[in-house]
Amino acid sequence: MYNNSNPRLRYVILNKLPVQGDREKVLVKLYQPLVGALGIALYQTLKQEFDAYQPLSQARALYNLQEELDCSLRQLWSAIHKLEAVGLLKTYVSRNIRLGEMLAFRIQAVPAASEFFNTSLLASLLKEKVGSYRFSELSKLFAKDAKVKERELANLEEVSASFFEVFRLPENEALNPSKEVKSAAAENVDQTAAAAQVNVKQIDWQYLKDRFAVYQIPDTEIDRQKDEIQAIMELYGLSEEEFINETLPTLHGSYQLDASAIRKSLNYNYKAEHRRQQVVKRQEEKQARPSVGEQDQELLNLVKSKAPVEFLNYMKDQKGGFSTARERQIVNDLNQKVGLDMGLINVLVYTCLNYQPVLTRDLANRIANDWLQKGITTPEAAIQHLRQRSKQPAQRQARNYSGGRRVEQGTDWSKKKADNSVKISDEDLRALLKGPGKKDK
Repeated sequence: MYNNSNPRLRYVILNKLPVQGDREKVLVKLYQPLVGALGIALYQTLKQEFDAYQPLSQARALYNLQEELDCSLRQLWSAIHKLEAVGLLKTYVSRNIRLGEMLAFRIQAVPAASEFFNTSLLASLLKEKVGSYRFSELSKLFAKDAKVKERELANLEEVSASFFEVFRLPENEALNPSKEVKSAAAENVDQTAAAAQVNVKQIDWQYLKDRFAVYQIPDTEIDRQKDEIQAIMELYGLSEEEFINETLPTLHGSYQLDASAIRKSLNYNYKAEHRRQQVVKRQEEKQARPSVGEQDQELLNLVKSKAPVEFLNYMKDQKGGFSTARERQIVNDLNQKVGLDMGLINVLVYTCLNYQPVLTRDLANRIANDWLQKGITTPEAAIQHLRQRSKQPAQRQARNYSGGRRVEQGTDWSKKKADNSVKISDEDLRALLKGPGKKDK
């Protein structure tokens, strides 16, 4: 996907489309829900701008399109990308020594409705956009149009005259056309426009079949799940080998591919090892180890001396609680799946448990993301960051890590002294001791 923030970027149109009057209905009814009104307007505008003899130096700029379509540059790029994705437009970049970078658009012809509905990705997306009821209506509408284009009549026998029944040509000319005829044919080749095709990742299906055959997954299962596999690989940017590796944990001895289980696994464990290596690499590159004050040295020694789960248990003991299996799993994931340094995990656990009594995955991931984005990759840097934050107002600290939610301040009952003073008169005390309904004698 290409983007450019320069509205002066020039562009040219590479081809001219033939008139397709019968395809306008397909464009508006089927493609407009996918690419939007702006996308259709852009497509129609680009169709009118082909000029084979226009000098490149006079090519129009993107801001001209913005003015004509009354849209921002971001909206324009969004429309371009949607047209590319559904196959109505192909975009190229040309780098000219004199003119610099330039865009080149190749417009694709609108396919027939039958081709659209037989492209499962397009049909599924349309159903998601317009709903099942409207989708069925559109399908029946175009199916009906296709049937009425030709009238059917029973007992038809063709009696049309053939060419040679009507015309006479020398035998040599009929079998071997003259040079003039061949030359004329070459000069008048019709440049038919390529019909739009969904712009999707090219997949080596045979490689997938060969690799899955090792795990007793039949070829028919790959063919049956082609659309699902294509969609998953597109969404997560997976190569064939990466898709296989991410799929294996979901097989569980089955001879079928469970698309739902694969998606769930990817959502939880998407390229975990690759992500972990990136975090580890960042920690190795940014080993900022600032000195800490005497008051923080004890904490630093503590987080460096204990394993993460051991430190979690220690923190819970200090607070009079206990660690749970879920909390220990979170600590393990911070190391195995995220790749955080052991000492850094301990400081993160210390931080979380000072905000709330239980270690949660949501808060741990939020703080870890915040620290990594700020280049905090060592326990020393994390402790220094905490010391700086401690100087901020308490409400602001809580808001920063609690996603803007209000955090109620609890009462520290260990510091709360009981009020033992008795504020009652002797007369009232005697009345209470007598009980209700009793009178002085």
